Amino acid sequence: MHMFKDTKALVNKLADTASEPLHTFDNTIKENPDLVVPLAVIHVVPIALMIIGTTQVILAHQKLKAEKERTKQAKLRAMMPHHGPHCGRHHGPKPPMKLMAHHELPTE
Repeated sequence: MHMFKDTKALVNKLADTASEPLHTFDNTIKENPDLVVPLAVIHVVPIALMIIGTTQVILAHQKLKAEKERTKQAKLRAMMPHHGPHCGRHHGPKPPMKLMAHHELPTE
Protein backbone atom coordinates (compact mmCIF):
# COMPACT_ATOMS: atom_id res chain seq x y z
CA MET A 1 0.00 0.00 0.00
CA HIS A 2 2.94 2.28 0.64
CA MET A 3 4.01 2.10 -3.05
CA PHE A 4 0.55 3.23 -4.17
CA LYS A 5 0.76 6.37 -1.97
CA ASP A 6 4.20 7.18 -3.42
CA THR A 7 2.85 6.74 -6.95
CA LYS A 8 -0.15 8.95 -6.19
CA ALA A 9 2.14 11.62 -4.73
CA LEU A 10 4.37 11.44 -7.79
CA VAL A 11 1.38 11.80 -10.15
CA ASN A 12 0.08 14.79 -8.17
CA LYS A 13 3.52 16.41 -8.27
CA LEU A 14 3.77 15.88 -12.05
CA ALA A 15 0.29 17.34 -12.53
CA ASP A 16 1.21 20.41 -10.48
CA THR A 17 4.48 20.83 -12.43
CA ALA A 18 2.61 20.53 -15.75
CA SER A 19 -0.02 23.10 -14.74
CA GLU A 20 2.56 25.56 -13.39
CA PRO A 21 3.30 27.16 -16.79
CA LEU A 22 -0.46 27.72 -17.25
CA HIS A 23 -0.67 29.56 -13.93
CA THR A 24 2.41 31.58 -14.84
CA PHE A 25 0.89 32.44 -18.21
CA ASP A 26 -2.44 33.39 -16.62
CA ASN A 27 -0.68 35.62 -14.07
CA THR A 28 1.40 37.27 -16.81
CA ILE A 29 -1.74 38.08 -18.83
CA LYS A 30 -3.48 39.44 -15.72
CA GLU A 31 -0.51 41.67 -14.97
CA ASN A 32 0.02 42.75 -18.63
CA PRO A 33 -3.31 42.63 -20.54
CA ASP A 34 -1.71 44.58 -23.42
CA LEU A 35 0.20 41.37 -24.34
CA VAL A 36 -2.99 39.59 -25.46
CA VAL A 37 -3.01 41.07 -29.00
CA PRO A 38 0.70 40.47 -29.77
CA LEU A 39 0.46 36.92 -28.43
CA ALA A 40 -2.64 36.29 -30.51
CA VAL A 41 -0.86 37.58 -33.63
CA ILE A 42 2.16 35.39 -32.89
CA HIS A 43 -0.13 32.35 -32.82
CA VAL A 44 -2.45 33.30 -35.68
CA VAL A 45 0.22 34.12 -38.30
CA PRO A 46 1.76 30.60 -38.44
CA ILE A 47 -1.71 29.07 -38.56
CA ALA A 48 -2.73 31.37 -41.43
CA LEU A 49 0.49 30.60 -43.31
CA MET A 50 -0.08 26.89 -42.81
CA ILE A 51 -3.64 27.18 -44.17
CA ILE A 52 -2.43 29.16 -47.20
CA GLY A 53 0.39 26.70 -47.87
CA THR A 54 -1.91 23.70 -47.56
CA THR A 55 -4.40 25.30 -49.94
CA GLN A 56 -1.64 25.97 -52.48
CA VAL A 57 -0.43 22.36 -52.27
CA ILE A 58 -3.98 21.05 -52.79
CA LEU A 59 -4.56 23.35 -55.78
CA ALA A 60 -1.23 22.41 -57.36
CA HIS A 61 -2.04 18.72 -56.90
CA GLN A 62 -5.44 19.19 -58.55
CA LYS A 63 -3.87 21.04 -61.50
CA LEU A 64 -1.25 18.31 -61.91
CA LYS A 65 -3.91 15.61 -61.81
CA ALA A 66 -6.00 17.45 -64.44
CA GLU A 67 -2.95 17.92 -66.69
CA LYS A 68 -2.05 14.23 -66.41
CA GLU A 69 -5.62 13.31 -67.38
CA ARG A 70 -5.52 15.67 -70.40
CA THR A 71 -2.21 14.12 -71.50
CA LYS A 72 -3.63 10.63 -71.07
CA GLN A 73 -6.73 11.53 -73.14
CA ALA A 74 -4.58 13.09 -75.88
CA LYS A 75 -2.43 9.94 -76.07
CA LEU A 76 -5.51 7.74 -76.29
CA ARG A 77 -6.99 9.90 -79.07
CA ALA A 78 -3.70 9.79 -80.99
CA MET A 79 -3.63 5.98 -80.79
CA MET A 80 -7.17 5.53 -82.13
CA PRO A 81 -7.49 4.90 -85.91
CA HIS A 82 -9.00 7.79 -87.92
CA HIS A 83 -8.71 10.05 -84.92
CA GLY A 84 -5.26 11.40 -85.44
CA PRO A 85 -4.26 15.01 -86.09
CA HIS A 86 -6.27 15.12 -89.38
CA CYS A 87 -9.53 14.06 -87.80
CA GLY A 88 -12.58 15.65 -89.37
CA ARG A 89 -11.19 16.19 -92.88
CA HIS A 90 -12.54 13.01 -94.45
CA HIS A 91 -16.05 11.76 -93.98
CA GLY A 92 -17.07 8.38 -95.36
CA PRO A 93 -15.12 6.21 -97.80
CA LYS A 94 -12.72 7.77 -100.28
CA PRO A 95 -13.97 7.93 -103.88
CA PRO A 96 -12.28 5.43 -106.22
CA MET A 97 -9.37 6.68 -108.28
CA LYS A 98 -10.34 7.20 -111.92
CA LEU A 99 -7.93 5.79 -114.39
CA MET A 100 -6.74 7.92 -117.29
CA ALA A 101 -7.37 5.04 -119.74
CA HIS A 102 -11.12 5.49 -119.39
CA HIS A 103 -10.99 9.21 -120.23
CA GLU A 104 -8.74 9.20 -123.25
CA LEU A 105 -9.88 11.33 -126.10
CA PRO A 106 -10.35 9.56 -129.44
CA THR A 107 -7.42 10.20 -131.77
CA GLU A 108 -8.13 11.41 -135.25
